[in-house]
Amino acid sequence: MININFLPFKNQEFSVAIFRRLHEGEREKDVFYYNFYSDHGTPTLYEIKFSHTEGFEKFELSGYHNTNLIAKCIYNKLLNELSKDDIIVRKPGDFNNKKIHFIIENHTKGKKCVWVEPYYMKSGNLWGLLIDYNFVVETEAEGNQKFKLDKDILIASGTLNQQGNSNVDYYLFKHDYLKKFLRRFLEAINNVLDVGISGDLLEVNSNQLAPKSYLFGNNAVNASSYMGLVKNPPLKGTATDINFYFIYKKDNRDVAVSLLKGLRGETNPSTFAGMAKLFRLGFSNELIKGTALDVFDDASIDAEIKKIKEIGRIVIPIIITNAKKDEDDERLYYWLKHKFTNAGIPCQVVTKDLIRNEYSLKYSLSNIGLQIFAKAGGQPWKMKSSSAEYLILGIGQSYNIEHTTDGNKIEKNITYSVLTDSSGLFRDIKVLGEGVEDENYYNQLITNISAIINGTTYKKVSIHCPFRMSKLKILEKVVKRIAPDLELSVLVINSKSDFFGFDYKNNGLVPFESTYIKLAADEFLVWFEGLQYNNPKITKRFGNPLLIKFWYSNNAQAFKEFQYKESLLQDCINLSGANWRGFKAKQLPVSVFYCQRIAEFIAKFKEYELEHIEISNLKPWFL
Repeated sequence: MININFLPFKNQEFSVAIFRRLHEGEREKDVFYYNFYSDHGTPTLYEIKFSHTEGFEKFELSGYHNTNLIAKCIYNKLLNELSKDDIIVRKPGDFNNKKIHFIIENHTKGKKCVWVEPYYMKSGNLWGLLIDYNFVVETEAEGNQKFKLDKDILIASGTLNQQGNSNVDYYLFKHDYLKKFLRRFLEAINNVLDVGISGDLLEVNSNQLAPKSYLFGNNAVNASSYMGLVKNPPLKGTATDINFYFIYKKDNRDVAVSLLKGLRGETNPSTFAGMAKLFRLGFSNELIKGTALDVFDDASIDAEIKKIKEIGRIVIPIIITNAKKDEDDERLYYWLKHKFTNAGIPCQVVTKDLIRNEYSLKYSLSNIGLQIFAKAGGQPWKMKSSSAEYLILGIGQSYNIEHTTDGNKIEKNITYSVLTDSSGLFRDIKVLGEGVEDENYYNQLITNISAIINGTTYKKVSIHCPFRMSKLKILEKVVKRIAPDLELSVLVINSKSDFFGFDYKNNGLVPFESTYIKLAADEFLVWFEGLQYNNPKITKRFGNPLLIKFWYSNNAQAFKEFQYKESLLQDCINLSGANWRGFKAKQLPVSVFYCQRIAEFIAKFKEYELEHIEISNLKPWFL
């Protein structure tokens, strides 16, 4: 059982009144509109007010129809009748906003808050309030945050503990603030709404998916990616010997030597035995070269890229630079990544601060080695699929806002896909479409997605994306272009949903990894990381669960079957173990995580006015 961040109303039989007027003509700015549908599905557009207004008719809404409008009505009632001294509304002009932040504690850089949002939960036909903790950073008059993300804000948000370390008590931290909110504000909210809001988080049934299993060379299986590599060879080694090319400034030679020794396994053999032992990857002196530069500039880096290409074999540059502590250092990092990626050379950038910190380096060497091995074309492991392997397309987007001389904004998109299979093996990156959202852009998406699907030998394909792809404009047209016996499913995977939950029987209130609950017939909340059954000790800060929505399928009947959905959920869990960025990397499905990484790089390349690069057909340079 999981207690989710939802306070149900005790009185579910209620109605609310709104005031509406039939709308004709063009829509106006700052007017709230809503479509009411007839029994035959015909929409009629109305202007909406939440208080008596001349020319508007009063209209009663029952609790289980037009739920989005009812939620907005409840929000307005709370907003109008609660003390303004106790609340913050972060998006007052947004008609879609239904969140109210209640101030629990003041902070030098903002407010510690618990937000509430009226919500109708489909799985139990229940009305109530979603609630969660949130630190609101203080803003300036024009709405910009006064403070950049720093240690103080991370502590206030619960990400770090008071000592500045990862907050292993993250779930307890959030729960404590929810209790403070209930003690202070529940009575006042109940007085306004008069629906008898419960003071207990809703308890819902939970289920368990199977734990992850990692596959290595010699068909070995292990429950741990790291221990599996210690005991077995990688799934697939590199095709040839790899050369390694260290690039550093002249005054950082000692730092370069420290990293070299670490990667050989000489400095911390108990935590990292070296590239040769863990990855079976040659790392002898004849495979290693280096160069010391006076400065990192276009001329010097272009010269090094030319030297690397002349070597005539696979070379991984290992570049030592400053930590991304200020804008100049951050710009340098992304400039270096851009230069080598644009030349078709995956590179590894390591900061001086990390190398000089013996403790941090000790536990980072294995992850650095893992990234290098994957960029060199090696495959450390794959995941054991819940069924026959099939193709997975992770789809992401990067946006570019351009301002015209007329003051208009044009939003240009780059949509791309990361191809894996259900075992999590990275296969390719492909651009699906570029441009503004018009017919040409949609045609690019349709053509390229169809071509990828038609180019595979698999009979099953699943698309994972963080947004709702248009069924009418894209997906239904894709289906018409692919084989009728090919099964297509589309899952929307949201890593930033409003849902959270606690297991009151577990250590630190943390649910077990692979726990899931059903929120609606097509929506599930899944814990991709959590306690381990064989070791229920909390060793890190476990993140939020993910919200997965079954969005579309060309096999409607299969999409209704529970076992079919559970199988797709299981493969999402498995994909979270295929992350080659680190042995304890963020537990997101790689179909989503890799897209996030690419989007981050594309955004930074644009921010620093670096030219557009061809991201297709490269090794996983983004790790």
